[in-house]
Formats: sequence, C-alpha cells, structure tokens
Amino acid sequence: MLTRNVYSEPGRFGGWPANHGIWGWGNEIVVGFQSCCFKVIDDGSHAIDKSKPRKNLQARSLDGGRSWSIEDGPSEQTLGNGHLDGKELSSFDFTAVDAAISFDSNKAEKGTLYQYVSADRCKTWRGPYLIRLFEDRTIEPRIDYIVKAEQSVVAFLTAHKDNGQEGNIFCAKYDHGTWQVVSWLDKEQEGFLIMPSTVQMGAHGFLTTARWQHEGRWGISSYRSFDEGSSWTIGSPVIEDVGLSNPPSLLRLQDGRLCVTYAKRTSPYGIYARLSGDEGASWSDERVLRQDGGHWDLGYTRSYQLPNGEIVTIYYFCRDKKSERTIEATIWRA
Repeated sequence: MLTRNVYSEPGRFGGWPANHGIWGWGNEIVVGFQSCCFKVIDDGSHAIDKSKPRKNLQARSLDGGRSWSIEDGPSEQTLGNGHLDGKELSSFDFTAVDAAISFDSNKAEKGTLYQYVSADRCKTWRGPYLIRLFEDRTIEPRIDYIVKAEQSVVAFLTAHKDNGQEGNIFCAKYDHGTWQVVSWLDKEQEGFLIMPSTVQMGAHGFLTTARWQHEGRWGISSYRSFDEGSSWTIGSPVIEDVGLSNPPSLLRLQDGRLCVTYAKRTSPYGIYARLSGDEGASWSDERVLRQDGGHWDLGYTRSYQLPNGEIVTIYYFCRDKKSERTIEATIWRA
C-alpha cells in the first residue's frame, strides 16, 4: 500500500475531490478538487477563509498515481466565456474514448446547473453550458454519470428539497440535445440524501450509493434501479453511523466485485473501504486504507482502478487541525 501527495501548498486548503470528479484512461488519471485560502477556524466548520476566492483545479497523473501535476479545472479554463446554449451539445460524441463530462452549480439562478465537456482527456474544457432542470430549486451537482450512447447520458445529481433544505438525489437523462428529470431516488427521505456514486448493473440497471443524515445519525445507503432509473428500491446499507457523514465512491472492479471507499470523521480519522461480491446485496467488513488523520476535516474519496489491478483512492487529508489540508492518494489492492 502506497501513499502519494497529489496537492499541497502553504496557506492553501485542498478539498473535496468527490465534488469534482475523477476520470481515467489506463495509467492516466485526472481528478478535480478545490483550492481555498487556509484559515484555522474554531467554530467546527472547514478551515477556510470564506472572504477569499476559491479555485477549481484538477490534478493529472501519467504513471498510475505515483506523481501528479496541477492544472486549471473546467470553470477556471472557461472563465469569461459566458453561458453557452446546452443545445450545442448535440454535436458532441459522449462515447468518444477521450471524452469527459463535468458539472457545476449555478449560484445565480435556481433550477439550473453548468455542464462542461472535454474531448481530449480533460486537457481542454468547453462550456459552461447552461442547463435548466427545474423552475425554482437549487441544484448541487456532483460528477456522477453513465454514458449510454453517443448522444445519451444518465446523470445522478442532488437538489434541495421542496422545503428548500438539503437535499435529495434525482436521476436526469440527456438525449439528443435535451436534459430532463427522470426520477427521485427517495423523495420522502428524512434529513438529507446527497452525493451519489453509481455503477451500471446489467443492460438496464444501476446501483447508486449515497451519503445520508437523519436525526443525528449518518451513513451510506444504496439504491437499485432495474429500468434505466425510472424507479428505485432501497438496497443494503453500506455502513451506518460512519461518523459525521462522508460521501462514498463506488467502483466496479475488474474481477466483478464492487468496491466502496469513504472516510470516517470520528476517531480514528481515516480512509476505509468495503467490498461486495454479490452485486451489493451484502458488504464485507471494513478495510483500513489509513487511519492517521488528525481531525475530522478529511475524506471525500474518488477511486479508480489501474490496468494492473491496483486501486488509486484520492481524498483530502488533515494531519492536525492547524495544518493545511492536502490532496493525497492511496494506491492499494483489493
């Protein structure tokens, strides 16, 4: 098991890879994250200076996660472009081997989000394309999608609930130039159900894992669809009371098993994994990837499997409360 530094910079807080996506092509990996101005906070919130601007960045490895370079992410590359019409996406081939998709929130207009596309392994991004899915509902998209055909994509996104509170997961589909909402995973979920991570299950099915919170309890649940996301049933829990809540990263391994990685925000703070050999009907005991964290402010994993079978799990990390947050990677085998 190896640990590698992805991003660390004096005075900066590197955070939340789960919010910004991961893409891979053989031994080439790209992962998104956010860089903020670091500031020690004593009120229990993230150690960032909210008065200072943030940057959306991405890290690239060409050697299976051993070394990394830092680049501007989609919103930084396209800064100043203005809003593009989403209908222009009808000329983009989502099945192209080097294609990638990213989403971002639009704080200025409820019911909408931004979409970005890349045709060259995230080296250059096009966008932002303005996508409207609701009339008046805040959307907080993460990067979770499955390409079905050249002009067909299914995405799993998060929006605020009817009462304006965070949040519930919905399934949306892009088909030949148009996005539309297909379904909610669990519209009646108490507390919140957010930050999905999804794999294909057969020709027409999906398995989604998601972060939840309700009445002081936290965990990671699973949902199953057999009809392209039109309807959902709740599946086996991955973990309950994971500790102050953290999103999952779900991955289908080369041997067919499923792998979920996540962080724990209670002591011992660290990064963990569980495996399933029965399509998510049950999950293994917890596997420790590392548990040397010094504070709750860590996690948000994203994982990718290399051609040689190794898994690269990327997350943000905190060695102690007063130190900058870094982006790090653990390379391991299941």
